[in-house]
Amino acid sequence: MSSLDYTYENIDKVIDRSHYLAPTIDPEKTMLLVLDMQKACAEEGGAMYIPSIGGAPEGKDAIEPVKNVLDACRDKGIPVVWSLWGLRRDGKDAGYADVKWGLEGQLGKFPGSWGNGGDELVDELKPLDGEPVMRKHRFSSFYGTPLNEYMRRAGADTLVIAGLSTANCALTTAIDGANQDYKVVVLADATAAIPSGLDDPLGYGQHWEALRNIQANHGDVRTSREFLELIDAV
Repeated sequence: MSSLDYTYENIDKVIDRSHYLAPTIDPEKTMLLVLDMQKACAEEGGAMYIPSIGGAPEGKDAIEPVKNVLDACRDKGIPVVWSLWGLRRDGKDAGYADVKWGLEGQLGKFPGSWGNGGDELVDELKPLDGEPVMRKHRFSSFYGTPLNEYMRRAGADTLVIAGLSTANCALTTAIDGANQDYKVVVLADATAAIPSGLDDPLGYGQHWEALRNIQANHGDVRTSREFLELIDAV
């Protein structure tokens, strides 16, 4: 049994998907963002590994849907960009993150700091030559990166997000994309959220709350299977 089963069987029971910004997908106006698919969160044994809570995907189980979408986008000529999240060990770019996480003076050992292994992509996913890889120090992939320029240059008005994590990087990227009038599609089975520390029941927790927020206000929530159907890649 996969941690993705709950998503496939219950997505419309836990998320109201009555209205879509992108009921169809035009590959010529679409870009794929492979979002922070780093070993620390997506590989078993990673220092910040994401387990399945409340029926949400587990980190390792999100890899295959991301890869399926990545392969299909490449085949369809949909441009691909990648992001990696991390902080400087000296904390100069951390803002208040080190304070909020209780890591003041400890970022040198934090697995989410550059050079500590947490910035490595999972082995199953590798950028091709010509696919930009953006390093960022904030959750949003639009903040301090050339993502907007990449989309404008490609003539893309739709951004598909596949990767981690739902309640941090996927949500903030969706908000920033929506604020620039991009149509944003977040793939529910290709993302996962860091646990809240509570024993969340099925359909609840940070993953589901973030997806409900995105669907209600900022974009569309789809599964990877639905997206592949929309681009005729099944």
